Amino acid sequence: MIKAPLREDFLHYLWKVKKIPTNALFTTDGREVSIVDYGQYNTDAGPDFFHARILLDKTLWVGNIEMHVFSSDWYKHRHDRDAAYENVILHVVYEHDQEIRIHGQPSPIPTLALKGQIPKSYLRNYLALSQSTQSIPCKTFLADIPVELVRVWMESLTIQRISRKALHAEQIFQSVGNDWEETLHILLGRYYGARVNMDPFEMVARHLPLSMLMRNRTNRLAIEAMVFGQAGMLLAHYPDAYFQALRQEFGFLQRKYSLKPLEPRIWKFSRLRPDNFPTIRLAQFSSLVASGHRLFSLILEAEHSRDIKSLLLTEPSEYWQSHYRFGKEAELKDRLPGQDFLNVLIINAIAPLLHLYGLKTGQPAWTQKALDLLEGLPTEENMFVRQWASAGVHASSAFDSQALLHLRKEYCDQYRCLSCRIGHEIIKS
Repeated sequence: MIKAPLREDFLHYLWKVKKIPTNALFTTDGREVSIVDYGQYNTDAGPDFFHARILLDKTLWVGNIEMHVFSSDWYKHRHDRDAAYENVILHVVYEHDQEIRIHGQPSPIPTLALKGQIPKSYLRNYLALSQSTQSIPCKTFLADIPVELVRVWMESLTIQRISRKALHAEQIFQSVGNDWEETLHILLGRYYGARVNMDPFEMVARHLPLSMLMRNRTNRLAIEAMVFGQAGMLLAHYPDAYFQALRQEFGFLQRKYSLKPLEPRIWKFSRLRPDNFPTIRLAQFSSLVASGHRLFSLILEAEHSRDIKSLLLTEPSEYWQSHYRFGKEAELKDRLPGQDFLNVLIINAIAPLLHLYGLKTGQPAWTQKALDLLEGLPTEENMFVRQWASAGVHASSAFDSQALLHLRKEYCDQYRCLSCRIGHEIIKS
């Protein structure tokens, strides 16, 4: 038997948009069936559609509908052992390959096979998307999609993305006793780690709460010692006077605060540009902490992204002007965080936290400010944005590039075309 070239979610989609004929249908055992009410789509456990109504040989049936690509999937999914499926009145499948019975009932479940019933254009366009080998499955269709539809969808995608990041921020917020300053401290710490060192950076920030660091805010060496020491960067031996001073200071602070350093091996240096080495980012993070600002309060007062950047733009210790790593001199260079890196902090840490702040306080102005920040930042430069540009979809700000990044990762890469407005437009065209 040749397997069907589609997935169950396509059947759900057709049922939701009511692209199945409502009459002149027959079950696999020859009974006439008409759809009176398609039911309510269920995204949780249990049958796919609740409270449906059908006419089966002119008799009204009320109950649930379950869908599968093949009838036999009923048994593969073990629905025959689940009481939640005992009120299924219609089994809708693409291809019927086995009679299905509910436990304890002599007659098979009425089954409607859709093979041959699906509109040809819907099936053709669905297969073109689901079988595409391109990184953007709909690339060849995009020229025919209304520009306004794409723009509206991108706005929704950006809100989806910032809302998801805000959920992570909320988890941190709750874990630190609803402290906004501490939440920002941990979020910034995480994104100082960029993509490859996020988790160890967040661990450093969590193990060094602001309350502890601020007790030593007048002693920059102490803050740097705590940051590098907690990161496990002071377990080696280098003759540099700066390294030795940090090591000695951390020995005292470690005993005082019962600090347990991370394992040095968790840090990644390979394939990173020297400016992105975790040592440089830890030095920059230490400098930001040592500035002693109540950053979240100041960010609330900031009117523009450039004002926020000025708060984040702090210079690491002199040692790091001539080093990328301990014990190894490098060219003399300014080690201030670059503009692109500051944009990363605003996009991933500050904007989502402002979004969360607006939700928690019931003040939509803050959620709008978060979106305004994204609109005021330049487009991110990455592979995803370039791929969308090659397909004719261009980003004019970080607001747009965040939408395209979310679209690619959460929809295209997972072939969720049926949940995408662009995909929906293509399939029904």
